[in-house]
Amino acid sequence: MKKLIALFAVSGLMLSACHSSIKEVEPSAAFRNALEEVMQRQPNALKVKPDQLDNRKEPIVLQLSYDDCIELAMAHNRTILFEQLNAEVAAADVVGSKANLDFTVGANVGYTREEQEIQARFFGDTRNKEITATTNVGINASLPFATGTTVNISAGFRRSDTNSPFQAFEFFPTSTLTVTQHLLNGFGFVPNLGNTWIAENNRTIAEWQIEATRNEQALNVAMAYWNLVEAEGELQVLYRQEDLAEDALDLAKSRLEAEIGTRLDVLAQEANLKSQQVAIIQAETLVEQRTDELLHAIHPDLIHGYALFDNYSIVIETTTVADTSRISADEPNLLEEVKAALRRRPEIRQAVKRIENAGISIEVNEYGLLPTLDLETEFTVNGYGEEFDNSLDSWNRFENLRYGFSLNFGIPLQNSAGRSALSKAEIAKRNAILTARETETGVILEVAAAVRQIKSARRAVNASEESRRLQNETYEAEQERQKAGLATSYEVKQALNDLTQAELDLVKSKIALERARLQLQKSTGELGR
Repeated sequence: MKKLIALFAVSGLMLSACHSSIKEVEPSAAFRNALEEVMQRQPNALKVKPDQLDNRKEPIVLQLSYDDCIELAMAHNRTILFEQLNAEVAAADVVGSKANLDFTVGANVGYTREEQEIQARFFGDTRNKEITATTNVGINASLPFATGTTVNISAGFRRSDTNSPFQAFEFFPTSTLTVTQHLLNGFGFVPNLGNTWIAENNRTIAEWQIEATRNEQALNVAMAYWNLVEAEGELQVLYRQEDLAEDALDLAKSRLEAEIGTRLDVLAQEANLKSQQVAIIQAETLVEQRTDELLHAIHPDLIHGYALFDNYSIVIETTTVADTSRISADEPNLLEEVKAALRRRPEIRQAVKRIENAGISIEVNEYGLLPTLDLETEFTVNGYGEEFDNSLDSWNRFENLRYGFSLNFGIPLQNSAGRSALSKAEIAKRNAILTARETETGVILEVAAAVRQIKSARRAVNASEESRRLQNETYEAEQERQKAGLATSYEVKQALNDLTQAELDLVKSKIALERARLQLQKSTGELGR
């Protein structure tokens, strides 16, 4: 009984060791971890602990640079995390693809007892029943190899205890070695390792997909960051224009009091101020939306704060500004950029690997059209004895042998499945070749578009700077004319609106140049690095 309890205990420990538990993190805990991680990048004056959020009324302020956002996204962006899981699945598939070459061992223990009436009795036989008790113990092993060879080894021991006078021996040890070799279908490394090669290539493709996803998500994070910078820039421009509109309103009121202006001028400036305030409200909402988009891109767990706290909100202060000095003054060379993209982009390498996989699949399926021709050899050693030691001595003398070979041949007359599989593999390779060409073409087009965007964006920045300078001079001139009584409030308002639009255009053109630079880095495969 104690032995059984010990056996059950050991079995339970082995099962628990084989079971892998995956811990699930609660959203609240994930949010707290995310906030603590982000706070490590903040100055002490802006640091906030998760425990302080229950009673906090004001928003959390995060100062984040572009590099901060990229680093956070590379570690927490869920699209990247999904691709990392896919790579782990591909690695597991590699292990599973080797199942056909797994060594297996086994053992067997058995006992049977047979009792039956004596059907034919000889002279002097005093038995009432013929009783035979048989005990079998054995071990076996199967060892497949990549050459199409399978080695089976078995060893057993049988004890037959009977009251029959016709059985001379009681103990029977035996061992058998069987070797099976595929000579046509299934011979060699290709049919036995082909699926493993394909799985290993798929693992490499999955790893490259992580690189491609990093490149893609880095661009998405960059776009989200600069969208926020653009929205904040537009909001700041609107704030400045609101101040100008208030100044224009004060001027119109003072002119009315001095009886050199009209009530209509005051109403026009008041309407202009209200329209500026409406634009500010819309811009503030857009900033909040862009903030959430950036948070989702860099650390999605921060979004769960909306479900945990009443007054939760985050304000991101972007510390990286659009700077044209980051872009080289030299025009990008399209040919050099295309060569760099074709050399760096993981999508190109993935396409080549898929062509290689398709070729391996064709080779594997070509074996499926061959007939089967298998050579099987067997060598068995038996032993007999009335006692256990005697039976082992008999087995060791190699006197009771059985050996031989057999050839098994089979040919499929139609082999519809094999022909269909080969046709599909050939079509898959043609498809992989076309896909590779299309991928290469798409990369070239993407690089060409990015180079053109940089060239046009740089010209747009220069034009916007000149336009902004001219509109500012125009607005100042209109203000002087209004003070001198030579211009109406409508003309000042129009000049102010033109200046506002020019400043917005300048902000957008600088952001567009940053986007074009990042788009070129993404198209050449440099951004994800």
